[in-house]
Order: sequence, then C-alpha cells, then structure tokens
Amino acid sequence: MTRLVPVPTVRSAAFGDLFDAVEALMIRDQAPPDTERRQAWSADAERITGEIVRHLSLARAPLSSSFVPTPAA
Repeated sequence: MTRLVPVPTVRSAAFGDLFDAVEALMIRDQAPPDTERRQAWSADAERITGEIVRHLSLARAPLSSSFVPTPAA
C-alpha cells in the first residue's frame, strides 16, 4: 500500500495564500459600523464564499502534484 506525503513548502504556501485572502476580506469587512456590518456581510456572502472556494481550488493543483508516494509503514 502506498501512502501520500505532502511537500510542506507547497502546502504552507497554499495555506498562506488562503489565509492572506481571508484576512484581507476580514479587515475590509470590519470597516463598516456595527449597525451596517451584518447587512454588508449578507450582501457580500456570495463573494466571500466564492473567494474562499477559488483559493481552495487554486491550492489543489500544487498540493496534488506535490504528493510523493512512499511505502506505508
């Protein structure tokens, strides 16, 4: 049986990109006053979800190609 082992640098870079994008969205979406924040989040929910999905999808390609088969212990 073969076990797949990720290359840490590729995985770290993919997560770093995702977290940077989420952080930017959070900073931007914290700008409205509390009374308007829920309405802004609701209006942007599709865009925010789409942005996260896009980053996860982009991260899949390098992660998939970075797996190296190794013998299972």
